[in-house]
Amino acid sequence: MTLPLSGPAYQLAVERAHGELAALARSPGRGLGQLRGEVADSWRRSWVTLGGPAGRREPRVVSDDALRDVRQGHPLSPVLPIIRRLLVDPAQDAGLIVALGNAEGQLLWVEGDPVARRRAEAMGFVPGADWSEASMGTSAPGVALYSGRPVQVSRAEHFHPVVHPWSCSAVPLRDPADGRIVGVIDLTGGDEAISPLALPLLSAAAEAVHSAWRDHALPAPAVPAPAVPASVKPSASGPDAGREVLVRVTGGLPPRVAGPGGAWCEASGKHAEILTLLDWHGPGLDGAELEELLYGHQAGTTLRAEMHRLRRFLAVSLPSVSIRSRPYRLDGALATDAVLARDALRRGEVGVALSHAAGPVLPRSASPGITEIRRQLEADLRESVLGNAGIEDLWSYAGRPEAASDLDVWMTALQLLPADSPRRSLAVSAVERLQAEGA
Repeated sequence: MTLPLSGPAYQLAVERAHGELAALARSPGRGLGQLRGEVADSWRRSWVTLGGPAGRREPRVVSDDALRDVRQGHPLSPVLPIIRRLLVDPAQDAGLIVALGNAEGQLLWVEGDPVARRRAEAMGFVPGADWSEASMGTSAPGVALYSGRPVQVSRAEHFHPVVHPWSCSAVPLRDPADGRIVGVIDLTGGDEAISPLALPLLSAAAEAVHSAWRDHALPAPAVPAPAVPASVKPSASGPDAGREVLVRVTGGLPPRVAGPGGAWCEASGKHAEILTLLDWHGPGLDGAELEELLYGHQAGTTLRAEMHRLRRFLAVSLPSVSIRSRPYRLDGALATDAVLARDALRRGEVGVALSHAAGPVLPRSASPGITEIRRQLEADLRESVLGNAGIEDLWSYAGRPEAASDLDVWMTALQLLPADSPRRSLAVSAVERLQAEGA
């Protein structure tokens, strides 16, 4: 039996499924409770892309100038009067938002009810923001663009907790000449956004747009110059200034490196350990210190040979980064997500720290230095979450494997959750289970 998307029973099942997300790294093919298939598939893709539900919390947003250029050249621009007449005006009366995006998931126009728009700004649902699945995980516009089909996503079906108060419906827009996807129309708000009338209304507007495009053939797709997100533009100052290379060493996925072009490549476990140790101990480590942190008292290990292999890897894959000697230290704009999380905690930015640290540091590593970094970051993150985090950050942390059996975390969540929150039943269940196990 198909459950209503906004029904309390289904929403409770979805909330419970969020607790199963951590198992995706170990068993990508496993089920996710009673989740609808298209949502479960999107969660799995989002997990891989974002490194867990505490991945990027805010979408990338381009500058005003870049947004203006994209709008002017997009085929949605000349059909705006049609969309406003068929969708925006009715949406505004119903307290809803209409968003129009391009094929890459970048929102070009966000219009509708002013109150709803102001609320949506808090989660980054604004013109110029990237709401593709790769940027923000499961949402109606992101899944519609990925699948090429009309989609509805309700409340907790969204991958990120910050979007859970919202529901949305979306349909892709296609070039009538060749069928390529050129954009998306999205309806966002409360449960009215996923009513039985939402998709027919969107589909009718999309057909009106397609009809207008049939009368005026669209230009062939150009190869756009990559827009630099305003949220990640290098600046002259700030904690992450000049850091162009990111090494992801937290969470269940293999360690990965992203260079200035954004392409990911895997790093070997030992290379990731060395880069993490050198980044964590910024001033540098002499050979004996690094060898002790890397191998402990293991016999038959050769640091020099491993450093030679790492330098060759960097020369080929990341020529902007090198390793200096005496002491060993990094030279270049490189940062691990572990250090970014540590630095965010030192600034008191718990949500930013959670977005960087997707889970434990190199969980498969037995290196003494990595084990200590893992322990220290986990302890600092837990203390900050319990002492300073709001309910959304706390709830995001509670879904991690390391918090699954942490009674203090679940008790704190129970204290912060509103009385009418559907999450309370999950928190109560976790508290009762952990108290029974400890009895």
